[in-house]
Amino acid sequence: MPQIHLEDTIVAVSTPPGEGGIGVVRISGPNAIQIGSTMFRKKDLHASSLEEAQSHTVHYGAIIDQNENVIDHVLVSVFRKPKSYTAEDIIEISGHGGARVIQKILELALSLGARHAEPGEFTRRAFLNGRMDLTQAEAVLDLIRAKTDKSVEVALRQLSGTLSNEIQTIKNQLMKIYAHLEAYLDFPDEHLEIYSNQDFKLQFEQIIGRLKTLIASFKKGEILREGASVVLCGKPNVGKSSLLNVLLDRDRALVSEVPGTTRDILEESVELEGIWVRLIDTAGLWKSQNSLDQAAMERTKRYFEQGDLFLWVLDSQTGLLEEDLKIFETIQNKKTIAVLNKIDLGKKNSNGLGKYLADDHICFVSAKTRDGIKQLEKKIVQLILEHELGQESVLITRLRHKHALEHSLDALEKSFAAFLKNESLELIALDLKQSLGALKELVGEIYSEDLLDVIFQEFCIGK
Repeated sequence: MPQIHLEDTIVAVSTPPGEGGIGVVRISGPNAIQIGSTMFRKKDLHASSLEEAQSHTVHYGAIIDQNENVIDHVLVSVFRKPKSYTAEDIIEISGHGGARVIQKILELALSLGARHAEPGEFTRRAFLNGRMDLTQAEAVLDLIRAKTDKSVEVALRQLSGTLSNEIQTIKNQLMKIYAHLEAYLDFPDEHLEIYSNQDFKLQFEQIIGRLKTLIASFKKGEILREGASVVLCGKPNVGKSSLLNVLLDRDRALVSEVPGTTRDILEESVELEGIWVRLIDTAGLWKSQNSLDQAAMERTKRYFEQGDLFLWVLDSQTGLLEEDLKIFETIQNKKTIAVLNKIDLGKKNSNGLGKYLADDHICFVSAKTRDGIKQLEKKIVQLILEHELGQESVLITRLRHKHALEHSLDALEKSFAAFLKNESLELIALDLKQSLGALKELVGEIYSEDLLDVIFQEFCIGK
């Protein structure tokens, strides 16, 4: 990404490409209102110009080019700094959503001195101007890409500052300890007092506990943001592909009575009970000398290492067989639901399954008649989340967050260990400072341009 200059005025189209009912061109920066005023003519020619307009007002009129030709009839919204998205002056032009019309408005703004915005530059400016911290900026992208109600909920919480507030609380607790250490360093004769202070020990333990809780939330947060991978596995001809089709509510996989019909991995996504799920239909595992069969089974085994949840599909008419157990051996330490299919044929044979899975991890279904499918969907979501997301839950959703918290925790545990051993206060304070630094990097109080480039290049232009 090119170097960002905050003194520039930037412009971009903020609505998706193509035709639509409305298209929005956004201009932000020191000359935004001046450029907007030059382009815009109010319907009432005697009305004041945009340069005199109050913040958070909307004005009707037309966009006029340098030759006084009308480009489009529009609504123009005025947002004055610092109470705008970027904390700069912003003009938003809402015109008709034709691609050529919006492009002409964009070109006119560029000809009047605006620079085309880089991907994510509006949000990057919001961060650099103090409107939001780095975790909130990342939540903007998560909200745009959210596929389900629950992922929207998590993104909105992060955008509103729940994670930021939790990190700030931890930082404040660390700063209190650090300030006391610095004070004791000025009075060497009183060192022994700090080591015998049980309140310091309790504070260390509380902060370590809070960091561990946040780190442990990553798996759930990642699933809610990115979706969970649910792998269908089982021996041939137990109905894995039929089950995939019924969960997708459409025919995606080829279904046949011939064992081994599925030779390649099929992956499709669906929303189940508010969770985005990637369903992966694998080839059955059986002995074969066919090179294609063997290649398919090797790919299946690789997916056994990656899944968040496994649907171990069995034939309810035969119950648990030796071939089924061999498959279970590869996933026995994973989250698993035993799905006994084909109950429409009359039997519900679950002989011996109780030795391997609890009753609430066993479901009886018919992919043909859809019996038991709703209960299976609920069970899938229940096991993915483990428990419902509480209203006050604070989750981390990105690997960057997890790494920063792990670095903070590692430094804090070293500091605490040195404290318990009555080691030098300088050493304790040094590790404590590193712990604080990792948290500051997490929220963006400390950052590098390279880090910002990596984060904001994921954004679309116009946001």
